Amino acid sequence: MHHPIYASEFVVYSSVVRSRWQIAPHAHECFEMLYVLEGRCQVATEVGTYVAEPHSLIFFRPYQWHQETSLTDVYALVCMRFPPDFVTQYHVPLPGPAELPTVLSLPPDEAFRPILNRMVDEYQRREPYHEQMIGAYMLQFAVLLHRALRQHSGAQSLPPQAQMLQHLLDQHVTSTASLREIAHAAHMSESHLSHQVKAMLGVSPKTYVRMQRIARARDLLASTAMSIEEIAATLGYDEPSSFFRAFKRTTGMTPGHFRASAHG
Repeated sequence: MHHPIYASEFVVYSSVVRSRWQIAPHAHECFEMLYVLEGRCQVATEVGTYVAEPHSLIFFRPYQWHQETSLTDVYALVCMRFPPDFVTQYHVPLPGPAELPTVLSLPPDEAFRPILNRMVDEYQRREPYHEQMIGAYMLQFAVLLHRALRQHSGAQSLPPQAQMLQHLLDQHVTSTASLREIAHAAHMSESHLSHQVKAMLGVSPKTYVRMQRIARARDLLASTAMSIEEIAATLGYDEPSSFFRAFKRTTGMTPGHFRASAHG
């Protein structure tokens, strides 16, 4: 998918929209975190479509394309955009992609909103050390988020059948096995495997494997000196050109551009 990619920035604000609207698919070079205060919004990404309601946290990682559509006449939120350097500088323990979904319903105990309000206030006042204060608040927010995720995973963990399917597909993320071969390993027909994966994981087997491959590719591009050809081979692509096309189709960027951006 081709979409605009907006430059990295550091900004914190509250916003209220009083008429319905839609934002076309786009991505940011930075993290974007939204906390819904009032109303509802539909969020579409490469993974799927979600509905965010009050107390929902919407979290987009750098270069993750997304589309937003308000579903109510009034939609209020707190928004924070921050570059990866902010996370490193202030030692913010952000949950990883496997832990934190794009849309997460947080407990309505008002533990998160006061911290967000303080961040907005610090940013608006722009007094000395305001960024350091926001960094401290963000660290608190991340710790509370980890605790909420532990409670969430304990209450809503995947059923055993879904965990088995997820494990099966994870084993084949870097292989060239066909869907028929994967289904045979699971003692299922292709159609039954596809139906079960779609029903329990929300995406087709092919989409799940592709998403996991691209997620691993991002990690390797950002954290290693492996060449693009080596990464393509490691992830099971027959040709570097196939990896190049798949990465660009999913992220909107070439692997080389992503690596350059990740390294600042």
